[in-house]
Amino acid sequence: MVTVSVDDQKGAVELMKLMLTRIDPDGTHLAATSMEEASELITEETEVAFLDIEMPGMDGIDGAAGLQKRFPRLNIIFVTGHPEYALRSYDVSASAFLQKPIYEHDIERALKRLRVPLKKKKSPLTVRCRPFAMFVNGGSFTFRRQKTNELFAYLVYRNGSFCTTGEALGILYDGDPDKDAAFRQLTMDMRDCLAEIGAQSLIVKKYGMIGIDMERLTVEGRLKDISDEFGWL
Repeated sequence: MVTVSVDDQKGAVELMKLMLTRIDPDGTHLAATSMEEASELITEETEVAFLDIEMPGMDGIDGAAGLQKRFPRLNIIFVTGHPEYALRSYDVSASAFLQKPIYEHDIERALKRLRVPLKKKKSPLTVRCRPFAMFVNGGSFTFRRQKTNELFAYLVYRNGSFCTTGEALGILYDGDPDKDAAFRQLTMDMRDCLAEIGAQSLIVKKYGMIGIDMERLTVEGRLKDISDEFGWL
């Protein structure tokens, strides 16, 4: 995701950058302290602009109207400590109106309701199904632990559906419940190694389950071949 945060208070935009980086570590998150500065940063690649409303010079609402004429697919999210501006903000087709102080969960909720859906950026990782192998920029890639390779292969084979700890233990350790700590080590290894190549967003967690965001992954071959190779079925 590519974002630009605009607020005349430097501390406010630095905080926005920090929260956005935690939410989307693979993204590009820029900051500006005026609409004039923001207009130089925002391009066709920018997906979301977080705009403070009350700023010296051109305010956020007037600035948003101009930006949307130039970039019709730009999502506008207003961020303000003045709720009285909410009605006027409807003059612009904004995706959300956030009242300060805002927190990460506020941003995450707003990002789920965007007027224009975000483009998912492909990770640098490519998977070959048979024989199972992983590549980054043409070079071989592997996790530090052999069992992590098998766990990742299983998550790819599931094609985006979530996997419980019990299901993973059944595949990797014949269902041995005493291997729960070992499984946590595998997930940490997977997370850390993917972070080194900027692909940590491939891993998706939900309610104690884990999965792969397949839209970000390049896969060559048939997923069934992975199961055949590892002998899971």
